[in-house]
Amino acid sequence: MINENIDHKREIFLSIPSEDKHIYLLDMVISYCGKEMGFDEETIDQINLAVIEAGTNAIKHGNKNDPEKSAEFRFYLSEDKLIVFIKDCGNGFDPSSVGDPLSPENFMKPCGRGIFLMKAMMDEVEYSMGKDCGTEVKMVKYKNGEEIGDLSR
Repeated sequence: MINENIDHKREIFLSIPSEDKHIYLLDMVISYCGKEMGFDEETIDQINLAVIEAGTNAIKHGNKNDPEKSAEFRFYLSEDKLIVFIKDCGNGFDPSSVGDPLSPENFMKPCGRGIFLMKAMMDEVEYSMGKDCGTEVKMVKYKNGEEIGDLSR
């Protein structure tokens, strides 16, 4: 599990069944968090894209669309950053095993761009195996807005 020693002023927890129809709830929570922290609309859209992509991965790939399993989301709002944790109950995976979506052999593949987008939209993206099972993703967006994700990670 990723280090959770986080200084924050507000925490929001959301657990949803692993069905795509519940993804819309993330949009509502992200919009609230972004506005509460004073992010501009473009930054809120970036966070939204990254969190929805990570949530879709947790539901589809981690939990295999099993509505008996939940995808868990924790949002930590602090003075200078938004930290989001996404956890599934799957078998886990190695993010380095996902092909580079910019490689010519991957251009036409219908999937494989999610991690790339998450890294492009957020300032930090980190993976770990969950405490009991699954994969946990930690994503950070800094409030200063100066930084944008590093595509080389």
